Amino acid sequence: MLFWYMPRFTQAALGAATLSASTAVAAGVTIAHRMMLLGDPAALALPSGQIEAMRMVAEKMNAATEGSVEAAIETGRFMMRSAFGDVSPDDVAHGLVAIGVAATRPAARRARANARRLSRG
Repeated sequence: MLFWYMPRFTQAALGAATLSASTAVAAGVTIAHRMMLLGDPAALALPSGQIEAMRMVAEKMNAATEGSVEAAIETGRFMMRSAFGDVSPDDVAHGLVAIGVAATRPAARRARANARRLSRG
């Protein structure tokens, strides 16, 4: 009888790779739409172009702040688990990947939302 065993680290790495790939596609769509919108200097004179330019900067600042807070929370969870339990190398690898995913999740969420919003027209 064969059992399929996937360590927790492998599951976490697969989730991180999936998040990274979906974010890359959403970022590409967002960049393409914004290049078309803001590539014309006359578009920056319009209120819609100015709003989009301000939104680009503000959302990056918000995502970075939110990501750093979520990473700090996940780091605290990891430190508490490692302080009060027997930690295997698989647990350490899983914890470090979880911290990285927590840090990038807000930016990924905003990239997907921007791709949806800008694709609607």
